[in-house]
Amino acid sequence: MSGLIGAVNYQGKVQTLSLAPLRHRGPDAEGHWFSSDCCCWLGYTHLATQCCPSEGVQPVTSHCGRFTLVFDGKIFNHLQIRQGLRFQAWRGQCDSETLVEGLAQRGPSILLELRGMFSFAAYDCQKEQLLLARDRLGIKPLYLSWQSQGLFFASERRAFLCEENLSAQTFTQVLAFGHDFTPVDFPDPEFQGIISLPAGVVVRINRNRPHDPVRFWPPQPRPNWSPLPVHSLNSARTFLREQLQEVVDQHLPGDVPLACFLTSGLKSGVLAALACRQKQVQISTFTVLFPGSPPDESSHTRWMARHCGSDHHELVVNEEDALDWVQQALLALDVPTSDGINTFLISRAVANQGIKVALSGLGADELFGGYPSHRLLPRLQLLSHLPEAFRQRLLRRFSPLLAVKLSGLPHWDHWHLGLALRRCASDDAIYAAGAEPLQWPKSPSHRITQTWGQISWAELSGYTEPMLLRDADVMSMACGLELRVPFLDHLLVEIALRMPQRFQKPGKSLLRQACADLFPSGYLNRPSQGFAIPMAVWMRGPLKELSLARLEALQQSGWLDSAWIVQQWQAFEAGQLHWSRAWRLVVLGEFALRRQAS
Repeated sequence: MSGLIGAVNYQGKVQTLSLAPLRHRGPDAEGHWFSSDCCCWLGYTHLATQCCPSEGVQPVTSHCGRFTLVFDGKIFNHLQIRQGLRFQAWRGQCDSETLVEGLAQRGPSILLELRGMFSFAAYDCQKEQLLLARDRLGIKPLYLSWQSQGLFFASERRAFLCEENLSAQTFTQVLAFGHDFTPVDFPDPEFQGIISLPAGVVVRINRNRPHDPVRFWPPQPRPNWSPLPVHSLNSARTFLREQLQEVVDQHLPGDVPLACFLTSGLKSGVLAALACRQKQVQISTFTVLFPGSPPDESSHTRWMARHCGSDHHELVVNEEDALDWVQQALLALDVPTSDGINTFLISRAVANQGIKVALSGLGADELFGGYPSHRLLPRLQLLSHLPEAFRQRLLRRFSPLLAVKLSGLPHWDHWHLGLALRRCASDDAIYAAGAEPLQWPKSPSHRITQTWGQISWAELSGYTEPMLLRDADVMSMACGLELRVPFLDHLLVEIALRMPQRFQKPGKSLLRQACADLFPSGYLNRPSQGFAIPMAVWMRGPLKELSLARLEALQQSGWLDSAWIVQQWQAFEAGQLHWSRAWRLVVLGEFALRRQAS
């Protein structure tokens, strides 16, 4: 893992940027490179996770000298890709070298062969052209900023070292959803500010002709993701299980300790059990416990660890350290979000044990029905033909809370319904806060033919990528930990989206049936409690001073209505508002405080 940074300027000598803001992503090595025409500068910081002599030597240049690359992520099938390349005088076993030689021989079409998580920048000295790309699911980040000195890009926003004014729509989306959204289309060069490169997009930045963005996933022309030819439940279970084992095996590092976060739930247990079947790698499992949190699952996870044969650890974090880490997590944010605290605390605890690579079960709920959306959306879709006024009266009668979430939808489809179920602030609440009206984001294009897959797509594109993956990367890398997410291997995702939906049931039923034999008898009969921290208690107690200082800065900023901010905190203290909704105001206050200090 690493941090990448760079700039391109075709109007004059390119400006260099400091590597210091990204050293937490890569404290083990760093490097930089100027193109001979002085149009491009690339920088890199590296976190060593393999005993590879040439790893960390970036930027890396192709054997022919045409392409120079900086790369963040991991390509799990790169050794197989090498077998199809002409170049054979390899300097080491590193995926960055495979990628730069692949670009030199096949150009951007090499992206169609990659399985993994990645973002990269590669300069083509022959065409004086910069290539920027991001993996299909958006696991690894890449931010862009058009400025008068040219185009700047980096793994994190903080690397640009400039004051960024948050847009009015950012405040609205954070209030409504807890995060802002990634754009679907490549940003126009006239865009002012910092913006994310869309997932699954590669773009050529050219000197004398228009820039050329291409969406390589879903590939163009878009595929018709119709149901797979799987004709029985037993075949579906067997096929899914085989694919899961292959993906997990690919995600295992060869020569560094690997950790699995272990709770009593299904998805973490599946990863731990499948990883432990690969006997060449020692698997460590970690259960992180906090004083004052709900009853822990330690006895259950010990049972699973013994069954798997992992080297199990229970990490008990005292309250003093936990509170300190919450403050560190707040400082680590480079975009406002209500998520990520859990990931930071677990990552810090595990990284302190000398672990550099960990598997996360992120993605399983989205693909296999672990969220309420797969249960609720098919029922809500039945109401699509009713007049809106009648539909709202019906919803208010049976579920007033749901009626509020679904009010004001521009379209009654799976995308907008999926987003609405994640909604925490109605149009009236946004108006009361003094924020601008919500602009509903549009979905990346797809041709998924089944309802189940369309719901999963809404979860992946509207929740997982813009918040969970983004925050997981920032928070884990702030702790020096590389998170790998096997469930989001793009081929496995395509299988789940295309699996005949008669085999998919809410509650991760297909995943549960495919992997039931991996668990001790009776293990899955007990509902998982998940990982929880006592944030509400802390915010009313030892974190209250920190919270109030941020709320005061938010009031002074004028971004939101001051009286409304006070009312929200009072509702939280009275137990009438969930801590996460109060915390997003604290987060916005953190960014207001930074603006005051700049």
